[in-house]
Amino acid sequence: MPEHYIEGSTVNCVLAFQGYYLPNDDGEFYQFCYVTHKGEIRGASTPFQFRASSPVEELLTMEDEGNSDMLVVTTKAGLLELKIEKTMKEKEELLKLIAVLEKDTTQLREQVGRMERELNHEKERCDQLQAEHKGLVEVSQSLRTENEEFKKRYNDATSKALQLEEDIVSVTHKAIEKETELDSLKDKLRKTQYEREQLECQLKTEKDEKELYKVHLKNTEIENTKLVSEVQTLKNLDGNKESMITHFKEEIGRLQFCLAEKENLQRTFLLTTSSKEDTFLLKEQLRKAEEQVQATRQEIVFLAKELSDAVNVRDKTMADLHTARLENEKVKKQLADAVAELKLNAVKKDQEKSDTLEHELRREVEDLKLRLQMAADHYKEKFKECQRLQKQINKLSDQSANSTSVLTKKIGNQQKVNDASINTDPATTASNIDVKPSTAETDSDIVTKGQVCEMTKEIADKTEKYNKCKQLLQDEKTKCNKYADELAKMELKWKEQVEIAENIKLALAEVEDNYKLQLAEKDKEINGLTTHLEKLSGEKELKMSLENQAERKTEGPNSQSPRKISQRLSTCSEQNGHVAAVPNVQPVLQYGNPYATQETRDGADGAFYPDEIQRPPVRVPSWGVEDNVVCSQPARNLSRPDGLEDPEDSKEDEHVPTAPDPPSEHLRGHGTGFCFDSSFDVHKKCPLCELMFPPNYDQSKFEEHVESHWKVCPMCSEQFPPDYDQQGFERELVKWIIKNQENRGTQN
Repeated sequence: MPEHYIEGSTVNCVLAFQGYYLPNDDGEFYQFCYVTHKGEIRGASTPFQFRASSPVEELLTMEDEGNSDMLVVTTKAGLLELKIEKTMKEKEELLKLIAVLEKDTTQLREQVGRMERELNHEKERCDQLQAEHKGLVEVSQSLRTENEEFKKRYNDATSKALQLEEDIVSVTHKAIEKETELDSLKDKLRKTQYEREQLECQLKTEKDEKELYKVHLKNTEIENTKLVSEVQTLKNLDGNKESMITHFKEEIGRLQFCLAEKENLQRTFLLTTSSKEDTFLLKEQLRKAEEQVQATRQEIVFLAKELSDAVNVRDKTMADLHTARLENEKVKKQLADAVAELKLNAVKKDQEKSDTLEHELRREVEDLKLRLQMAADHYKEKFKECQRLQKQINKLSDQSANSTSVLTKKIGNQQKVNDASINTDPATTASNIDVKPSTAETDSDIVTKGQVCEMTKEIADKTEKYNKCKQLLQDEKTKCNKYADELAKMELKWKEQVEIAENIKLALAEVEDNYKLQLAEKDKEINGLTTHLEKLSGEKELKMSLENQAERKTEGPNSQSPRKISQRLSTCSEQNGHVAAVPNVQPVLQYGNPYATQETRDGADGAFYPDEIQRPPVRVPSWGVEDNVVCSQPARNLSRPDGLEDPEDSKEDEHVPTAPDPPSEHLRGHGTGFCFDSSFDVHKKCPLCELMFPPNYDQSKFEEHVESHWKVCPMCSEQFPPDYDQQGFERELVKWIIKNQENRGTQN
């Protein structure tokens, strides 16, 4: 191994052997082997021999072809033989390539000859096609000239026909446009009238709604004034009660002074034994003092009743305020619904109008197309009749001209004959002259005159019809102008009505905003009144608590301790069938349902958030001691569900002593007769999610809600807190499943 060798790396090494270590020329082959330090062979070189050098052979060194980085020593003759063999092999391969290339060249020459023959044939065909093409070009030019002449003739004829048709179509279009304008104007008039009626109906309904809202506002204002007056009366009652309280405080001080005198008298009576008269006087004084104390107690009870009545009135006012708020919210919702319905109705009406307009326009377009087609057909027929009559007139005029020329010739010939035969027989000649022209006139003139009369009549009829059509067109133009003026006036009126409607809408929006502002102000006033009432109730409760403390102090040694009073009251309540009071703090639950839904909760279970529902303030309970009533709240059941109790836990629970219920803080003032502690909360509150429940909510459902926050193992019924790790809970489940499987395997 070389020095400083690192495993897994490549190293270049050079080995030098001494001459006496190498073998002689023994004719055997040798190899270099690569051996690891463990003796494993990892590689070997090509075999070689050691031979003595001869003067004939020259030795050469060359690299091994196996990429083993070794130098091989060979003779020059062997090297030349190897080169000769390689060159011979290359020569044979080249000869084979030459033979293949010669075959390819012969094939290519044959292909070239064949392609040249095809090229000559294609040239001949091309010359023939060019000659044919020249002939066809000449024929096409001649045909083009003829086609152009025909096109010119056709264009002239079509231009004339198109001009005539355009004239016909323009006249018919004008007539139809006037009719369509009239129809559209009539439709617009109807639509504007209908929209006007609708807008008037909407205005009426909006005015009625506005009046209703005004009446509702007045009613709410009246109710608010009533509530304010009731609050003022309550304030006055509070003032009267405060004056009465001060008066009773003075009487309490006087009674305390009397009691002190009574105690002094008792002490003096014990110290000095006086006569019987003194004892009689002292007894009378004691009786009077006791009567005064009883009278004060009765007055205090009466005042407490009055205070409870005032609290009831306050609760009623708060409930009325709450109902008023709910009514205000309902009115707001009704307003929003009404506005949304109005918008939806307007959108629906616009859609219906657009649909009806499209349907009517399509129908009118179809009618106009039919009218145009009918007018074009009628015009073509009339035009053909006019051409036919014109041709007849031309023929008749030609015939009349020919007949007149023939008559003139005959008359000239007859005059010559008459001049020649005047001398022979004047009477016969005269008769002949008279007869011949009359016969000629009867043959030709009668026919021509009849035809001319008929043609003149037809022409007169056509001219009359033309004049009538012109008159009708002028009348229609005047009517169209009148309708256009009326339409412009109606559009102006419609725009004015639209502006009026928009102004009314803006006014309604302003009224709604004002109404909303008034409602907000009323809500603020109601909130202020409620806060003020709550402050007053808190002050009252503080005053009553101070009075109770003062009365406790005045009672002195005759008063009992709060613990004894609470014990006596608890015994009385147990005899009457009541349950002892429980602290307000809810105990922490040990069991729960891990599969109950915690996030999604509807209002069916009676739970509500205090911020979401505006409720009147809860009346503070006034418990009378003389009635032997204790403010009780049912305690939650801390037992496990049925069928899941552990016997060990139950045994341990039997030995653990139950802690007595702490005395209720609301029942310490036995001598006062009533309890006014504002810290007493009747509502139930979940200790985990802080949900509020009403006081009359079912205790079992409340416990189910609280237990739904806990996780319960379905196998061992063990409970885990809500923040328990989910992976640990799953591990417990897996353990119980494995135990059950093992138990089943052992049973089997």
